[in-house]
Amino acid sequence: MKKCTIGLFSKIITFLVFVVIFIPLTGIALYFAFIYPQTHHEERLIFLAGLIMCVDLVGFAIYRMFYLGLVWTEYDMEKVIFHYSRKEEYRFRWEEVPGNRVQVERAGGGYVFYIQENVRQRKIPLNRLSKGYKDFEKTMELTGVLHRIGVKTQEEFKRDAERVFGQYQKYRETHPGSTPPKPEGDCMICPDCQGKGLHLKKLPLLKVDVGKVCKTCGGSGYLPK
Repeated sequence: MKKCTIGLFSKIITFLVFVVIFIPLTGIALYFAFIYPQTHHEERLIFLAGLIMCVDLVGFAIYRMFYLGLVWTEYDMEKVIFHYSRKEEYRFRWEEVPGNRVQVERAGGGYVFYIQENVRQRKIPLNRLSKGYKDFEKTMELTGVLHRIGVKTQEEFKRDAERVFGQYQKYRETHPGSTPPKPEGDCMICPDCQGKGLHLKKLPLLKVDVGKVCKTCGGSGYLPK
């Protein structure tokens, strides 16, 4: 089965947050709670409470990361298995997603799966930074999940953009009066648009060409010599 797991970049960011923020805060709280001699009794209690909170957070992060493990997903074309931890997993057939026990929504450049189990709800986030995300999203498309939750894929956006651009090209061909005609007499190809009448720009995400009318030639693609 294929896997979709939390990416290395997300792991590095999480690690840096604890190294840069929580571990220094734990050290500061420890110093003022037990070592610094001029700390007043009331202040010492505040730093002690902060120390307990920081230790709990760091301890839970270590427990979650190294003992339980981070969330990940296994899947094939028939089923998907959501691993909330090494000891807790939820299995579904793709046709059950979304359903009574599992819901999914688009969020933050990815998807969040909400799994309802008795009175508790588990949240499984997956996004573009996740390892194996593209194959996972493609499988969601092929199994009809994206269609059922009303999400268009990048390929669908690309097809829509190409269709709109093709309709515009067809309109220009069938309605020659919509753009200035080729000038009479000797003409040369417009150096700015190279005779296309448009300035095309490739959208990096959709990988399609979109354009605007060339101001130099007015859209005809030619200039009088």
